[in-house]
Amino acid sequence: MLMRRPTTLLLAATAGIAAGLPAGLSLSQDELPVSAVTLYRSGVGSFERAGTVAGDATVTLSATADQINDLLKSLVVMDLDGGRVGAVTYTADEPVKRLVEALGISDPSQITLTKLLASFRGATVTIETTDSTINGRILGTDTVSRPVPGQDSVVQTQRVSVLTAAGIRTVSEHDIRSLTLDDPQLRADMDALLEALATQRTERSRSLEIELRGNGDRRVRAAYVQEAPIWKTSYRIILPEKGGDPVGLQGWAIVENTTDSDWDGITLSLVAGRPVGFEMDLSQPLFVPRPTLPVPIEMAAASKAFAGGQSFFDGDERGRDRAGRASSDQMAPIGRGQNSLGLTSSAAVGEFAESVLADAEVMRQSMASAAAAGQSGEVFFYRLSDPVTIGRQQSAMLPITAADIQGRRVSVSSPADAGHPMLGAEITNTSGLKLMPGPISVYDGTAFAGDAQIGYVGAGDERLLAFGVDLDVQTERSSDQRSVLTKLVIRDGVYVRTSAEESVQTVELTSNDEDRGRTMIVEVPRLSGWELDAGGPDPYEVTESLYRFEVDLKPSGAETLAVTQRRTIDSTVGLTRGDLSWVLRHHQSGAASEAVLAAAREFARRNAEVNRLQAAVSNLDNDITTITQDQNRIRGLLGPLSRQDQLYSRYLRQLEVSEDRLETLRTQRAEAESERRTKRSALDEWMRGLTIE
Repeated sequence: MLMRRPTTLLLAATAGIAAGLPAGLSLSQDELPVSAVTLYRSGVGSFERAGTVAGDATVTLSATADQINDLLKSLVVMDLDGGRVGAVTYTADEPVKRLVEALGISDPSQITLTKLLASFRGATVTIETTDSTINGRILGTDTVSRPVPGQDSVVQTQRVSVLTAAGIRTVSEHDIRSLTLDDPQLRADMDALLEALATQRTERSRSLEIELRGNGDRRVRAAYVQEAPIWKTSYRIILPEKGGDPVGLQGWAIVENTTDSDWDGITLSLVAGRPVGFEMDLSQPLFVPRPTLPVPIEMAAASKAFAGGQSFFDGDERGRDRAGRASSDQMAPIGRGQNSLGLTSSAAVGEFAESVLADAEVMRQSMASAAAAGQSGEVFFYRLSDPVTIGRQQSAMLPITAADIQGRRVSVSSPADAGHPMLGAEITNTSGLKLMPGPISVYDGTAFAGDAQIGYVGAGDERLLAFGVDLDVQTERSSDQRSVLTKLVIRDGVYVRTSAEESVQTVELTSNDEDRGRTMIVEVPRLSGWELDAGGPDPYEVTESLYRFEVDLKPSGAETLAVTQRRTIDSTVGLTRGDLSWVLRHHQSGAASEAVLAAAREFARRNAEVNRLQAAVSNLDNDITTITQDQNRIRGLLGPLSRQDQLYSRYLRQLEVSEDRLETLRTQRAEAESERRTKRSALDEWMRGLTIE
């Protein structure tokens, strides 16, 4: 029988997840109302529902199909006054694929009348046709070709064959007006399949029914985690009219109730933490495939053969034995003394739930603030002091902080400014709270001055805000960079140059405001690997990529800030690439020592000798080539001449003279090349270990 089956979630009876219920909250034995909500900045929310029941009762939690898995993953139910939590039941849809396969249909998207009838072969049906009623069992379906009247073509039609008391009847699909499945179970299977297909197309509400067992009136509570929009923050800053007065800060939380339940007088907490969360499909029934084993057959008694003390059992027997042991292990019960959360006492459950919702020390509260801030472990949170009411699918902006903080007006000049600095403020978070990222609307007295934004600001941290362009101040930036060689030494046969690089960044500030001066914060890029010149101005603040300098700009005044950064770098040059005049120039500037200059002269002398011998070898090679070419010319002239010819004898004597000269040149070349190699090897050996500071 195919039908949707109820699934049961067992929860252990516990007590004390939170102290007390909200005053005046009662339960009508139907659905638990929302009593408390904790929202996180990670896309989840913790929801509590609470009320009272009398005697044995069943209460309901409603959820959408998308929310059911979060409920099954995180739901905790408590009866706080001695009762027991029985079971939580919900409706689980059996996978459509299994329903379709049970009906003998391979693809649910291709369900047609004839395919259904083919899968119902043997079932009893009643078919109403255009001219008769047929009762019998389905034999099967087939496809036939029929000619189209008046056309030279055929059409494929489906027909069904039915075995009746009078014989086999065949009915074309287009002649069937109605068909009734006589088997009630088969009709129920079809209803289940169609309901499952409809469920796949639409999201529908799910209900979880919680069984509560006990006597008298009792307080009950359910808590769970599900997806929720992150809560957001926005701030307002009011700059004082007089310098030295505190800066006013207001903080607001923006909260959305996207659930289908009203939040009526709930306790709302806003947590800055981001707990790990994930989704898992727990509501869909899962069926594990099992191996198919052959039916054991009793064989006639026979002797067993043994080898090495090990009997030769059939492989299937061993496989069945292993499968049985695995199944037993998987069904091992939870140890005694544990509940379904794996906690060994109700006190531990209470501690788990109270870790965020417990009362915390009030940090600061004023008439304009409706929230208290607290710290629970590593988690910072705001808790709204008054009950909060937000209707379903509605949003609200709630005040969470109002405080006076330290701050001052400044104008901020950054490298990317287009000729004017930004109007801004430097604030110090002396509120004692942790401020979450968000936009800031800045008011200068009673006038709106501009918008700014901040990231996370811890207690006591400082931040710069920029909310407008300071048109009364002009900035002009320039930079200059130069490199000076400060030292030249020889290490392992190469010149090592030490250069001092200097970068000077200049910012010129000019004020056109005749009445008011400025505290200028000037940002200068901090070059990686460079050091700030110790003789220059000191920054009051350093970031990973910037230096910040404070400059007092008088009314209608002008100031120039010059920031120098230096670094020292080493580079190498081969001795063969650094000529003597280059080394002499650095010696005269004090970068190269007398010993380095002497080594350069010695290298120049040795290298000149090698070059002289190389030139001699090249000259000899040229002479040899010239003589060889001349010999080839003479041999060409001898060819047509007779040996008795006087000219023949003359050419022959020239060949003898050139051959003697060629032999002498080859000897000289060999000697010169040998000497060059010797001096080259000596030079290389001399350079190889040469180190002179």
